[in-house]
Amino acid sequence: MKRNKKWSLLALAMAMAMLLVFAGCNRDDNGSSGEESNPSDAVSDVDYTDGEDVADQVFLIEEIDKAIERNQDTVGWIRIPGTTVDDAVLQAKDNDYYLRLNEDKKYDIYGCYFADYGSKLGGGREGLSKNTIIYGHSDLKDNKDGKKFSQLFKYTDLEFLKENPYIYFSTPESDMVWQVFAVFYTHIKFNYIQPNPSDEEFQKILDEAKSKSEFIIDTPVTTEDNILTLSTCTVNYNPADHDNYRLVVMAKLLPTNEVPATGVNAEVNPNPVKS
Repeated sequence: MKRNKKWSLLALAMAMAMLLVFAGCNRDDNGSSGEESNPSDAVSDVDYTDGEDVADQVFLIEEIDKAIERNQDTVGWIRIPGTTVDDAVLQAKDNDYYLRLNEDKKYDIYGCYFADYGSKLGGGREGLSKNTIIYGHSDLKDNKDGKKFSQLFKYTDLEFLKENPYIYFSTPESDMVWQVFAVFYTHIKFNYIQPNPSDEEFQKILDEAKSKSEFIIDTPVTTEDNILTLSTCTVNYNPADHDNYRLVVMAKLLPTNEVPATGVNAEVNPNPVKS
């Protein structure tokens, strides 16, 4: 009996030791390690940090890889929460090629999302132009529920802007998050589609964009930042000259692919500059 009691105590001690070992692995119910591996680490140049002010992280590189297999002209992927914008971005040697062609290079009245031919998109964050410009068609009704960049008209609603201040546009090398700082209507005489402006030209673009913005948004932006410019046609702003007017949404690049948990403070601009 004493021997059996001795072995029972020994077995209990060994069981407790094993329990402590497995507890140290911090495994979840699916058997994966508590230190999750990032499937995009091998191709992304972003440092990831955890914090209470982070709501999520954006990973679009897998979608980009699939889109490149479909069309080698793919340079990125754009996703805008709260809209149907969630698709590849293509780029050609000029800004006419993809006007009426879709991702399969077949005729489509709505075309596809395409980057300005002058925008540099290779080499990750460090390789971006100061101003990455993406074009897309609207339905020529300024319909917020229409196809393609018709969805940008949702940003003319203050509450939508507050709820969806972050735009996700990534390239094959980097997952990226952009924070909206201006939403405005403009005549095309405002040359906001300069991919690589000088510092002086860039400052003028930023100043004019903010002055024209339908909202005053507390997103600071300087010539040290990279910006994303989304541009589409508008017909209701100036029906008599609608061919020459655009709706534009501008956003600045954030330091990592982390989506902040906090939104932005914004209010209606009582006197946006008209053009």
